[in-house]
Amino acid sequence: MIKTLLRTSASVLLAAMTLFSAAGAFAASNPGDTRIAKWKDDKKAAFMMFFDDAAPTHVTNVFPELVKRNLTATYYIIPGKGEYKSRLAFWEKEAPAAPGVVYGNHTTIPGAFQSLEHAEKVITDCSEVIYRVFPGKRPRLISYVSPGGQKHQINQAQIDEIIAKHHLVLRPPFKGHGAGVHFKTAADILRAVDNAEVGGGSEYVIFHGIGGDWLKFDGAEFVALLDGLETRRDALWITDHVSAHKYETELATAKVRTVKSGASEIRVALESQADPALYDLPLTLVTAVPAGWSRVRVTQGKQASVAAVEGGFVRYDALPGDGEIVLAPAN
Repeated sequence: MIKTLLRTSASVLLAAMTLFSAAGAFAASNPGDTRIAKWKDDKKAAFMMFFDDAAPTHVTNVFPELVKRNLTATYYIIPGKGEYKSRLAFWEKEAPAAPGVVYGNHTTIPGAFQSLEHAEKVITDCSEVIYRVFPGKRPRLISYVSPGGQKHQINQAQIDEIIAKHHLVLRPPFKGHGAGVHFKTAADILRAVDNAEVGGGSEYVIFHGIGGDWLKFDGAEFVALLDGLETRRDALWITDHVSAHKYETELATAKVRTVKSGASEIRVALESQADPALYDLPLTLVTAVPAGWSRVRVTQGKQASVAAVEGGFVRYDALPGDGEIVLAPAN
């Protein structure tokens, strides 16, 4: 017990020291100076929940708990599987209408790829289901994972070609991240989340059954995990795989510069080398503003919003390459 308290205290102290150091360094900035947040909304870390196979307990034990808490997750569907077909109205009408629900491509079958043509068909057929139940921009990035535990008749390089051709993003591996296999309890997962927060990184967990089905994770432990995540929401960006991937990819080549800084207006330019047709997620910027500004009107193209000033800084979202961002007092 004492060792646990010491470890927790050390983690909290390290996180506080890191935050103080970063804030102190940026506090010396002049009005107009801008930084790009490492994660959306200037959160300390990102966390993702992945649910595989469209398991029955996702309908009964997962979906209601996540919706109640307004938590985001990625569900990797297999439309040709019996469990999916038996709850077709849920998977294709009820779930897509709920906030925080994102679908990933797990192919239309649970079996092995028999040939290159077969692989491309079952992969693209699954994407077609996702496009149908989540209509909108096309093409767009979709998270993807191959059926697990299968001996495919094509190699990974061939699978990778299909993935790239159809704008799929390969999900991180199961190894070391499986609930019920590598993470046995809520405390195990939350410990990994806290470590990511201290290091400013990201963490993810892959679930199958919750309180039942296969590769199951205890239902009470799942609820305890969600309760723990809620207490960490101020510091944690709980998101889906594609959004995290977009943010990191755009950030990797992003550059921000102050075009103009004055008492009545600040102009900022944001650019990234990521393909804007597919990488279209706004990045979070933090700009130092003149003393006396308490609220700021942020305009970029046709988009406008008002944000509060905290400690001499305003935080807002902007899309790379979508024109200058104009900041003006909205007191």
